[in-house]
Amino acid sequence: PPLHSAVQALSCPCRNTQLSMSGRHTILLLQPLRSKASRTFHDYESINAAMQGILSMYETKLRELNPNLRKITYDISDLYRFLDTLADISCLVFSPELRAYEPCNKDWIKAQLLRVLKRSAQ
Repeated sequence: PPLHSAVQALSCPCRNTQLSMSGRHTILLLQPLRSKASRTFHDYESINAAMQGILSMYETKLRELNPNLRKITYDISDLYRFLDTLADISCLVFSPELRAYEPCNKDWIKAQLLRVLKRSAQ
């Protein structure tokens, strides 16, 4: 089963988009392909850093697909489509109150990415 099946089985306390973006250690779980062998993780010091990591991965992919373009632009729907092509993506976010990691699903990640992009556009 995909990585997120265990995450989806639990309620997602991270749905609260008011969580502090900084100082919350975040583990990004990623499975780009259907193959279990493609599973990997990335370790970040904060939610914001994890979202920046996802944006960097997406922008790298765009540059690989469009090597002759000097300037590449995209909107949030393009980013969401990219996330939907991944076999799985989820996060584990450290909760100091629980002293444990809380699972957060793809929808939560999309909301956090939107927040980050809105903030950077201001």
